[in-house]
Amino acid sequence: MLPNDLGHTRVGFTASRKVGNAVVRNRARRLMREAMRRLYPRVSPGWDLVLVARSPVADASLSDVAEGLCQLLERGALWQDAVEGDG
Repeated sequence: MLPNDLGHTRVGFTASRKVGNAVVRNRARRLMREAMRRLYPRVSPGWDLVLVARSPVADASLSDVAEGLCQLLERGALWQDAVEGDG
């Protein structure tokens, strides 16, 4: 993660061949992308993130991936507890 001056967060996804064949790598990236899409409103703005898939994501569900991303965002202090405009 690196700060940017854009006022919004950009996220990149990658998976090496150690994760599995092309089908498995694409599934891993899709899972991470969908989980991040759902969590994006709660991410602090102004950061560039690169998320790297590891082998366990190949057998994970969307909820498992989302939970892992939440933990990473909290550990990186990029998680907002409340979203502005939520009443």
